[in-house]
Amino acid sequence: MKKVNYQTLVSKSTLHGASVGVVTAVIIILLGLDSPVLREGRNGIQALFHFFPASWAIISLPVVFGVFAYYLSARFTQIIKRQSFKLSKEANRTRIVLNFIENLRQGKLDVPFKFHKNDPTGRALLRFREYMIKTNTEQEQRRIEEEQRNWVTHGLAQFGEILRRSSDNLEELSYEILRYLISYMKVNQGGVFLVNTSKSGEKYFEMTSCIAFDRRKYADKKVNWGEGLLGRCGLEKETIYLTDVPHDYIHITSGLGGANPGTILLVPLKTNDELYGVIELASFQKLQPFEIELVEKSAESIASTIAMVRNNIQTNKLLRETQIQAEKMSQQEEELRQNLEEMRATQEESDRRETELKGILDAIGHAAISCEFDTEGNLLSVNENFLNAFKYKPEEVENQNLKIFFFKEDLPELDRILADLQQGRTFRGRVRRRTKPGNDIYLLSTYSPVVDHNNEILKILSLEFDVTETVKMEEALKQSKEELGKMLESARNEVKAQFAEVEAIKIRNEKTLEGALDAIITINNEGVLDFFNAAAEKLWGYDRSEVIGQDISMLFSKEAIKTNDFVAAFVTKGKEKIVGERREIPIRNKYGEEIPVLMLLSEAKVGEEYSHTAFIQNIEVELF
Repeated sequence: MKKVNYQTLVSKSTLHGASVGVVTAVIIILLGLDSPVLREGRNGIQALFHFFPASWAIISLPVVFGVFAYYLSARFTQIIKRQSFKLSKEANRTRIVLNFIENLRQGKLDVPFKFHKNDPTGRALLRFREYMIKTNTEQEQRRIEEEQRNWVTHGLAQFGEILRRSSDNLEELSYEILRYLISYMKVNQGGVFLVNTSKSGEKYFEMTSCIAFDRRKYADKKVNWGEGLLGRCGLEKETIYLTDVPHDYIHITSGLGGANPGTILLVPLKTNDELYGVIELASFQKLQPFEIELVEKSAESIASTIAMVRNNIQTNKLLRETQIQAEKMSQQEEELRQNLEEMRATQEESDRRETELKGILDAIGHAAISCEFDTEGNLLSVNENFLNAFKYKPEEVENQNLKIFFFKEDLPELDRILADLQQGRTFRGRVRRRTKPGNDIYLLSTYSPVVDHNNEILKILSLEFDVTETVKMEEALKQSKEELGKMLESARNEVKAQFAEVEAIKIRNEKTLEGALDAIITINNEGVLDFFNAAAEKLWGYDRSEVIGQDISMLFSKEAIKTNDFVAAFVTKGKEKIVGERREIPIRNKYGEEIPVLMLLSEAKVGEEYSHTAFIQNIEVELF
């Protein structure tokens, strides 16, 4: 705006007013000189002032007009000055406001803004700037949080991929997990400690993997249960984050060794409130909450995978033990069969010997040992076979009692026999006798009372056969039968124990498989389902009563059976299965939905019978 010279303006206005006054005065004077009175006189101007004294006032008109013009211009100048000041002030305020708004548009929110405390526009602009600062802060915070969420989500997705590729080697799995954590979080050290149990039943932490300064380090390191921060983390099952690590504190709080990091993070590996281990990370930089969140969210998935791997290892071990037991039982059954064949042959031999014995007894009947004696046992007569059997001469047995032919310990038996004979009862049985040299012989004896017509006993007739050899054979046979019976009983008990042990192993294995987190199914060599655990019920939606005894093909779609070689081999009877290789395949649940899973087959064979067990893991990973 062009600067106005107010003094010049006043001067010009005063000069113009005075000029107007001069012109006005001249006009009035000229008009007055033109009057008839003044025209007759010669001194016109003097006559004017003489006849019109008020004309002197006309002479003052330039002064009056000049003063009036000065007054008006001075007043107008003051008004202009005030308006100019106001306009300048308003223009300056407008410029400040426009500059402030431009700074806001350019994002320069920290530029100072001065305004009058009573200026509502200034207060509104400041509130607007505060709002923009708050909005920008919130947007920046949301951007940072979104980046952190994306970082965590990407990390969890990568973890899910690593865990899906997991093997049955816990050390390799621990190393892959730790290697990715070290690389993704850009920390310096890390270790994975898994819970193990000693032979005495005491728990301890065993380092299965350790990485220090981007290099792999194998170390055989164990930490006792409850020892240091590692033990505390395991007991409390809570995350421990330590930022102040003294130089002499590493042996207490860290299981890594070899460095003094600035921060230490210990996160328990737990699922369903069961602890499987602890991950320990060390860094020279402080860890952000979202980085700790990544480790904590990954820990549950890691724990579930470790539990699955351990269950697979234990299940495979049980399957191997069952297979070994089945093979052992098959061998024992073969041995038992051979033993039974030998025992059958022995029994046949025993029957043959018994037949021979009967023949021998028949032959002996033609050459019986005979004698006669009274009811008191006194000999009346003997035959030649009797004398030959007992090694006596005729005169040596004359008038002798039967007692001389019995051992002292057998005399009560003789008294009992004589008592029965005195009652008229016939005795038939085998008795032990004593020969003259003192040897014992066994006789198959028949003592029959001979009575008269009054039923009085006249004498006792004895017919006896020497069965000493037969007795010895019978004793040997009896001993053989007893030994055979013991062998049979032992074999029978052993078979019962083996069947009980196999049944117990089967029940234990089924209970172990029933409690597994992964779905587990078993088919026989006919492709019929024999086992279907609770996790399989949850995955397929079937109750086990609906599938046990059914063909395995009901769990897969026709398209999957047609296009997937792994599924086709699994459901086709007689076709060689793909065993020991984890494959991603689709299954069809009860409601016709196809679900992608990871499946691993194992095979167990006993004799000509075999079965296949499938371990199925749902690969859908819940990130949040």
